[in-house]
Amino acid sequence: MTDYTSDGHIFNKTVTFIGVDPGANGAMSFGKAEWIGGKLKCHKIDSVKCHSLISGRKSSLSMAANAFKSDECIAYIEKVHAMPHDGRSSLFKFGVNYGAWLGLLHSESKINKIVEVSPQKWMKFWQEHYNIKLPKNKRERKAKLKSMANLYSSKTPTTLWNADSILIAQYGFEQEKERVSESRKDI
Repeated sequence: MTDYTSDGHIFNKTVTFIGVDPGANGAMSFGKAEWIGGKLKCHKIDSVKCHSLISGRKSSLSMAANAFKSDECIAYIEKVHAMPHDGRSSLFKFGVNYGAWLGLLHSESKINKIVEVSPQKWMKFWQEHYNIKLPKNKRERKAKLKSMANLYSSKTPTTLWNADSILIAQYGFEQEKERVSESRKDI
């Protein structure tokens, strides 16, 4: 339950953050943030591999949305598209996969908010956060993202398949933290 101070500030509240990398080898990651006494704390993030069947994804998503019995659940999904050189078959498969994830997110009653975020936006955030420049080479960039995601992962080992979803979930937490901080300045 969310508690407020007499001047309307959040005092106690829990939020589940879900990050989805909808690619063919993607993953879903989730974590909990708590406002305790007006201070925000984020716990480490867990990941699950994207199941090839819709029913498996639905079960994983439901488990993540209900894992912490939070007051609120916010999902961030990477808004991406297939590359033009991938061909019609790949474009179609990717569109179906992305659409399936959007449908699952919208059908989960515990999710209060869904945010689509481009890879450029969340990667730019992490570059600015750590004051680094990500390599242009895909293999080197993925290795760097994996090492960054390792800082936020719980017991699940950070791998190339779950690094993006971990950073997307943590990006969601950071955005919410910033939004709450900005709203407090207005009071």
